[in-house]
Amino acid sequence: MMILPLQPIATIASIAAGAITVILSGASISNMYETYALTQRHHRQLKLQITSSPEIDIDTTCWKVDEAVKRLTSMKRKELKQLFLQCEPPELSDVAYSDDGDWVYDGYLLDNGPILTSVSGFITNRLFGKGKPWLGKAYMKELSSSSSNTLSGIGRNRFELSNNLLQTPTTAKTTKEESLDRPFEFYIGSSTLPTTSSSSSAANKSLFNNYDSQCSSTFPMSLIWGGMVDELRVVKCNDDKAKSGGKAVLLGMGYFTWSGGVWNIAPFCLVARRCSKMK
Repeated sequence: MMILPLQPIATIASIAAGAITVILSGASISNMYETYALTQRHHRQLKLQITSSPEIDIDTTCWKVDEAVKRLTSMKRKELKQLFLQCEPPELSDVAYSDDGDWVYDGYLLDNGPILTSVSGFITNRLFGKGKPWLGKAYMKELSSSSSNTLSGIGRNRFELSNNLLQTPTTAKTTKEESLDRPFEFYIGSSTLPTTSSSSSAANKSLFNNYDSQCSSTFPMSLIWGGMVDELRVVKCNDDKAKSGGKAVLLGMGYFTWSGGVWNIAPFCLVARRCSKMK
């Protein structure tokens, strides 16, 4: 058996790592430029009060909640960003809460370009959940005054606990056993990303999920997850009220403050659903 010298192996590994770094950096820079260009274009439209003939104009009010995921998952990243800029933020009173009627949000990762889609999936389903696939989010209704003097609450991410399917007592459907982890503070706050809104009070607002205040400084990985932020806005569907008593479909943009921030965003969506008690 031929044993390769260690030096050539180390050199090959170094070259491969460098190539991967260049590819990921290039994809991130492209994502950041795309977001910046779309945002500047949207700012110009708002300044000139141009509301007609946008580059993308999707009437989501004709969608049923059940078909929203199919429509969103068929859209490219650029289209999702453009749609996000047209959406409005929810009011906190409209969010479907886990401890008020047992509502949760099922989460779906959306297109993030030919390279970063796989990266986002790996981070979300392998690293973020410590090996447990990500299922969505749950918002708890306990509200308090946050550091920014706005009403806020604590939410948690939902992860698949095992591959065992459980038969629910009230339906023939099967659900996967799950757990709650990775808490975050949520609140309505000002965003760098503009929005077309019928209400001046909602201009440039988003529902924020901020992980910094909920990360323990004693763990090294907190330096990574503490920089994680989600911004979410409402995808208006024609049966929102019937489904959740509030905003049933949320379009989200996730990012790390240390990796390009709001310009290097990864799209996802949340869909409200009634659930059984979770562990």
